[in-house]
This record gives sequence, structure tokens and C-alpha cells, in this order.
Amino acid sequence: MTINKNLLIAVALFASSSAMAGSFSLGAGAVFNESPYKGYNENTTAVPLVSYEGDNFYIRQTTGGWILWKDAKNELSLTASWMPLHFDPDDNDDRQMKHLDERKASAFLGGAYYRHESWGSLKFALSGDAMDESGGMLGEIAWFRPIRMERLTLTPTLGVLYSDESYNDYYYGISGSESRRTGLDKYSAGDSWTPYVGLAAKYQLTQNLFLNASAVYTVLPDDVKNSPMIDRDDSFALMTGVSWRF
Repeated sequence: MTINKNLLIAVALFASSSAMAGSFSLGAGAVFNESPYKGYNENTTAVPLVSYEGDNFYIRQTTGGWILWKDAKNELSLTASWMPLHFDPDDNDDRQMKHLDERKASAFLGGAYYRHESWGSLKFALSGDAMDESGGMLGEIAWFRPIRMERLTLTPTLGVLYSDESYNDYYYGISGSESRRTGLDKYSAGDSWTPYVGLAAKYQLTQNLFLNASAVYTVLPDDVKNSPMIDRDDSFALMTGVSWRF
């Protein structure tokens, strides 16, 4: 099984649509995920849905934040995130891909800034690989706006993810030894910008029980889709689940 960044964005949209000061919610969901790697079929993955918003700390799915400054329109925090993107050759169906090296998931440390306005919220985030699996850096610029109705909240999102050369080369590059072993062309990836669009929906069934859904579509940049490990130009993830707000 592989997990790509679409899965991470899909479950993160759940947290964006449910953020309320002093609130905690817990649930479970399933993510349908199209992997960009060759040799993987579309797969469904069970994921926990976790969201907590406090005065000094938050948990937004795979990211924890320590708030340094917050007012009605601004939030600045230090962040620790788990980036689940990985590649396991033992799970791959492609004859050549099965002989590549493993690419491991990793933890990232960084910071995030949010600016909230009547027309929506802006997010700016930057983090680096704390476990030195890729040694890479990730960035994100995003706009989102919760649209609240009586029981339904819709949150459209537009964003772009930045991945530096080290990150992309670790997850999508092919070394000389791998090329000789597999027959795949040697490949070195550069840095990239990955645009995405998403939509999250949250429906309140009772005072505490909610239905959640989110979908994310990304267009893969050239430095990713040109890799011999990749066999598509875009990627899609859909998350559905239920959560309980305490």
C-alpha cells in the first residue's frame, strides 16, 4: 500500500471544516486513494479523524501545533507533522518496481501562519524532514472558506504544495544502482509546485455526531510525473467518515 499527499490533504480538510475554539472531535473514516506510483491499484485506507482546538495547542489530523500568537484574524504556530507518503516495493505489482528501494514516511517540523478574513482564510506553512529520510523541505499556500448553513458546512479549498529537490528525488528519483537492478531509467527529480483543489462537507446529525466527506484533486508537476516510477498526470482522493464532538 502507498499513501500520497492527496490522502493527507483530504483528511486535513476535515479538520479545517471543524475547527472551533475549545472543541475536540474523534472519529473514523475511509479514504479512496489513487496512487501516482506504477504497480498500485486504487485502494481504500482506514484513517482516524482527530481534531482539537485549544487556546495554546491544536491537533489537525496529522499535524500538532503550538500557538505562539493568536487573535481574531491571525494565528502563528510551531508545527510537528507526520508525512505518510511512502513506497513499499513488497506491496507493488509491477515487476520492475518491486526491485526498487523502499521510501519511508517521516516526521516534519516547521511553522504555519493563518490569516482569517471575511472572504476566507489563508494558510502559509513550511516544514523540514526531522527524521532525515529525504532531508527535504515542504511548503504550502492555501485558501479556504467554511460556508455554514443550518446543519451543513461546506469548505472549498484552493492551494499549492511546494516540494524541494531532496524530497522529490527521494520519493520519485531512481539511482544508478536501482536503474541497473530494475531496468528503469535513472532519474533525478528537481523541486516542484503541485496545485490542488478540494471540497470538504460536514453534516450535523445530532448535537455531537457528524458525517464528514472531503475530496481532493491534484495535477502532478513535471518533476513528479516524468519519473519512471509514475504512470499518471493527476491524482484524486475521497474521504468519508463519522466523528463525535465532545
